[in-house]
Amino acid sequence: MFLPTPLHHALNQLRHTGERRLLLLTGEPAWGLATANQLLPADALWLGEGAPPEQTRVLGRADKLLQCLGQEFDMVVMNGFSGLHPDRLGAAGGTVRAGGLLLLLMPPLADWAEFRDPDHERYVALPEQAAQCHDHFLQRLQRELLADPQLWHLDQRQGLLRLPPVVAGAAPWHPPVDDWLCVTPDQRQAVEAILHCARGHRSRPLVLSADRGRGKSAALGLAAGRLLRSGQSRRILLTAPSQSTVQTTLRWADQHPGLHFFSPDRLLQERPPGDLLLVDEAAAIPSALLIALLKHYHRIVFATTLHGYEGSGRGFALRMRQILDRKTPGWQALQLSTPIRWRHTDPLEPLLARLLLLDAEVNTPEQLAAEPAFQILTQPQLLGDEALLRQLFGLLVLAHYQTSPSDLRTLLDSPQLEILALRQGEQLLAVALLCREGELPPDLAEAIWAGRRRPRGQLLPQSLLAHAGYQDAGLYRYARIMRIAVHPRWQRRGLGGRLVSHLEQYCRRQQLDFLGCAFAASADLLGFWRQQGLLPVRLGLSQDVASGAHSALMLKALQPARQARLTAWQQRFQAQLPDWLAQPLAELPVAVLCALLDPACAGAPLCVEDETDLQAFAWHLRHIDHCLPALKRWLQAHTAALLALPEPERSLLVRRVWQGHAWSRLATELGLPGQKAMQQRLRLALAASGTLPVPERRP
Repeated sequence: MFLPTPLHHALNQLRHTGERRLLLLTGEPAWGLATANQLLPADALWLGEGAPPEQTRVLGRADKLLQCLGQEFDMVVMNGFSGLHPDRLGAAGGTVRAGGLLLLLMPPLADWAEFRDPDHERYVALPEQAAQCHDHFLQRLQRELLADPQLWHLDQRQGLLRLPPVVAGAAPWHPPVDDWLCVTPDQRQAVEAILHCARGHRSRPLVLSADRGRGKSAALGLAAGRLLRSGQSRRILLTAPSQSTVQTTLRWADQHPGLHFFSPDRLLQERPPGDLLLVDEAAAIPSALLIALLKHYHRIVFATTLHGYEGSGRGFALRMRQILDRKTPGWQALQLSTPIRWRHTDPLEPLLARLLLLDAEVNTPEQLAAEPAFQILTQPQLLGDEALLRQLFGLLVLAHYQTSPSDLRTLLDSPQLEILALRQGEQLLAVALLCREGELPPDLAEAIWAGRRRPRGQLLPQSLLAHAGYQDAGLYRYARIMRIAVHPRWQRRGLGGRLVSHLEQYCRRQQLDFLGCAFAASADLLGFWRQQGLLPVRLGLSQDVASGAHSALMLKALQPARQARLTAWQQRFQAQLPDWLAQPLAELPVAVLCALLDPACAGAPLCVEDETDLQAFAWHLRHIDHCLPALKRWLQAHTAALLALPEPERSLLVRRVWQGHAWSRLATELGLPGQKAMQQRLRLALAASGTLPVPERRP
């Protein structure tokens, strides 16, 4: 097999100009693998099956690609026959070196509609259900690829179909380097801004944003190295979603021992001292964790990728701007725009942005209509209306920090997905993604309950079966709200509640049993869903790695016959919650707990002995620890009284009585002088609660 001579000539021109290209190889799997092997240089990355034995850079799993972030290769081969994972495709483009090639191995174009993509197995509960997935993602991918004027295309049967010439006569591309080792003026400006953040006034964070390949992470490392070598900083902290994503920063800081990496959760747990905190890929870190870091560290640089496959920098920028305006109004922002790892005319980056909607934007209506229209959007409709698809995906990107290209494939291909929206003319105001779950086969439900099976998906019934232990949970039909997004300009106008009301009516007409959702629990989100009539029935006992929060599961009965079952589930959850607070939920924020508690599910009334113990504490000098059993029962029996207490007293009771926090820790965190002062506050609060008989005065 001989490769066309023009292709070899074009590859040489590509290396000269510093641009990159996507080469689409269409044909049978064996032909595609053989052709890719002929093109393979020494420095290559192979994604998927079929790599030659001598090829050591082989990554079969998409998540392992994160290990290669910050590295570059002359060629990256993506074997689409192993599964066309959208996140993997986006990440692969970022690792192609200037003058390099991204190879995509796919079936002949005419066969894409019948191609059973292994990646579809990620979107269904059982592998045999993959055939139910749609092929809209591949249809759109083919359409956008063939519409790109710079695509290279080699077909097994038809030969070299497309080979647009590389710009002729262009000067050889070499990135210039200044005396600070910066390549572009805006990278130099970024380093200077980081230095100023470290040396200037406190509480003036810096937000660096850039598309991939602009030298953002290198700027962090260059600045850290200068500060540490000059002695202006002795200890600089670095955090990111994973240690593999900061290798570029560490390398450009020359691995200086004064630069220390901590994961975000470890940073908050240990709170090590540091002269400066650098937060890389901040868009992939939950806002709650960033706010906590902001409270503790007074000199912070937040760096984020604007159009990334691992999280949305645009959504981050919008949310973080609001937070910083409120908490640190003197904050600074800087955006890097000039690419440094490839020529500025590079066509691969904009092609991948179009394919994966990394640059999707949402329109902003000038005025809000009195009654926006409720519509059900279909997946064929999205395939045929690119403007609508871009609006929808752009809205999801703004609403959630973890929106990625895989969500685009979910939108287009998932067989269980329904899309409901509020529209004003051609503009989207709010959207909800709905997934149908439940009605599990009895043998599968029993295996999930017993802990023997954990199929993909079916989040609501699986959680109720495996974690809550409700053996009948697999029988019912659920509508799970996977995601809900409201245009940022029109938030807090009731659009989210209006959309939930519409989809609730829709689900009732479908004769579904429960409407539910699962999300990273916060007081605000729990309050929103309670306003929509959903009740908490479960809380995850461990923190989610991505969000840093516990996952809450909430339900609403859609049929009168199911209300009694939901009430029983909720009451059991409320009764169990205090027991979990003693150990797995010992660090649960009190605000989240209070948003979960329901006075309607209060425990049994106190016995006379318990009331006597509490009287001895509230009106006399009995030590609180001698009344702990009675206090625990009081908290359960008088949830409404607990929620009515002032925040300091409420926190003291929950964290000491239910969560078992030490007095010394509580005094430090709440700014109180000591155990005696805290006990006195609790005595007064309990006495004033109106829940205990006032003891008779003794003569």
